[in-house]
Amino acid sequence: MALNRRGLLTGGIGAVAAGLLSGCGGKDLDDLLAQAATVPKSTARLTWWVSEIPSRRGAVVADLIIRAFERRHPQIRVSKINAMSTSDGNRSALTTQLAGGSPQPDVYQGDTTWPPQFGHAALALPVEQVLPDGFWDAYPDALRRSSTHLGKVYAVPFFTDSTYLYYRKDLLAKHGLRVPRTWEELLRTSRTVQQTGDVADGFLWQAGVTEALTANVTEFLADAGAPVLDERGRAALGGPEAERAFSLMAEFTSSGVTPSNVTTWAESDSQDAFVSGRGLFLRNWSYAWVNASTPEVSRVAGKVGVALRPGFEGTGRSGNSCAGGWSNFINPSSRHLGAAVAFARFCAGDEVQRLLAREAGVVPALTSALHSKEARAAGDATVLRAADLRLVDRPVQTPYYPQVSKALYTPANSVVGGDLSPAAGVRAAGDGLRAALEGKSQ
Repeated sequence: MALNRRGLLTGGIGAVAAGLLSGCGGKDLDDLLAQAATVPKSTARLTWWVSEIPSRRGAVVADLIIRAFERRHPQIRVSKINAMSTSDGNRSALTTQLAGGSPQPDVYQGDTTWPPQFGHAALALPVEQVLPDGFWDAYPDALRRSSTHLGKVYAVPFFTDSTYLYYRKDLLAKHGLRVPRTWEELLRTSRTVQQTGDVADGFLWQAGVTEALTANVTEFLADAGAPVLDERGRAALGGPEAERAFSLMAEFTSSGVTPSNVTTWAESDSQDAFVSGRGLFLRNWSYAWVNASTPEVSRVAGKVGVALRPGFEGTGRSGNSCAGGWSNFINPSSRHLGAAVAFARFCAGDEVQRLLAREAGVVPALTSALHSKEARAAGDATVLRAADLRLVDRPVQTPYYPQVSKALYTPANSVVGGDLSPAAGVRAAGDGLRAALEGKSQ
């Protein structure tokens, strides 16, 4: 079976000429996998496309990983290509470069939502045959599911992101209030504290027209018990449960608990507002804990607590978190496939995963690292509580995922901004999902 970069590059990841095979030289996939299965004994130089990894103690985490790998494999040298800070920006840049057959980067850090798109377009090497038997037993099931497309694995685990409710523990204590267990209680608590003037905003989150809002929508729908897709991957969004989720998003802004400009916010905007002292509650990814707890960047350091996300009253569903994170992908046009696979596997292994627990403000992908002495010593509540989360998959198992995401975040943004009713927003999202899954949307 020969690699074939489909000209459509489905998933909205760029327009390139049909049938591109440049960079692979028309090589059979079996030949490439044979190369990938052997660590070279001769000198090899790799490039690693990697975003800045949040650091607990100021070290450049990627550099620590590279030095550790080179100690184990002195014949292989790794240099970084500094990636962009956003998933969408990285996806656009990488797909343009890889579709042209570039042998670099050899390994690239990519979002856990990418495997169907990159695998479908032959921009990532299928790696299940070069991973040992039982490999996935050491990682969360949600990570394996998101790494797989049509039975093939296209990504090697690196670290995960989960979402939490951050809160001002000093202000809750001052007013004799507990951490909310439901969204309805969070609304009431927010208004109570806002009325005292102690904070300007009650709940800070992300509702800009980006993937960040898709993650939020996915969680709110899971809180309400509303499926996005059915078991066969068809659009299933609709009904009173979905409207309940969209109504909550609308109420955050209509009640003044959330500022109206949340419709432009991504994760960094909400985090900046929280660490500056503007908000009582924040929904954000696990990395926000390090920033909120660091006195040099946070006015509320030492005053912040972490809890699982609330649920809706009467449902018994709480603690949902979108399954997020970053994996390492192998460029099939790499001239050093064996070295590239060795590096990706090293990043997924015990040494690096413990390093992440000790040095990085992220959640290690390896389950055992969550219970390691390094994790306990770091004392990061987002790592120590990761096992309590209910991980929720975004509807990523389609090469059209960018269109699917857009079908969710566009109407949701309009609902939050007051331009669509919750019922109309659900209908628009359902219609958009059906069109996206059929490849009929842009």
